Amino acid sequence: MSYLLHGSSAYTLMGWVDRVPRAGNLFIGGLYALYQTDLIKAAGITHVLSVIDYDPLLQEKFAHLKHFHIRADDHPNENLLRHFSATNAYVDAALSNGGGVFVHCAMGKSRSAALVVAYLMWKYQLGPATALEQLCEGRPVCEPNVGFREQLAVWERMLKLDEQEEKRRVYEGWERNRFMGEWWEWEARGKEEDRAVAKL
Repeated sequence: MSYLLHGSSAYTLMGWVDRVPRAGNLFIGGLYALYQTDLIKAAGITHVLSVIDYDPLLQEKFAHLKHFHIRADDHPNENLLRHFSATNAYVDAALSNGGGVFVHCAMGKSRSAALVVAYLMWKYQLGPATALEQLCEGRPVCEPNVGFREQLAVWERMLKLDEQEEKRRVYEGWERNRFMGEWWEWEARGKEEDRAVAKL
């Protein structure tokens, strides 16, 4: 369900407040939507999770909302994996207490999508591809960048482990050896992975 409908005079990909299907009162969108007070109120949002590289100045219009801010760029080198446990706990606590959560980045496409996919994987025991498909039912533009997709694959490995020490070793091994590069290098890496998957 989108609270800014296609075809409206205010239509913009950054303006929707989209409900994540089959995830309760969990919503995703872009920064523009955050400042549309009518949309936020209509959706019953009580908590905001911002994943953006500057302060969205939420208190100016929404002093009553709870706010969790992760400062992060939309770049494949950015480490969002280290935040997944904390953001999952924030979202889940809000939803469990009857709240509504709006997760946003700049466009509601990559950073926010990665956090929502990580939550769906953890909450509903889904793989990253299945979780992203579910999210895209509600917001088709969602597409975490290639670096975030690799981190979601590591997250999947961590979720399959029972012991915290085992999870920590997987995370630290990834962090120690992870690829770091320029955008064009990441794009080439992503294409190689796509070709490998196509051969399976």
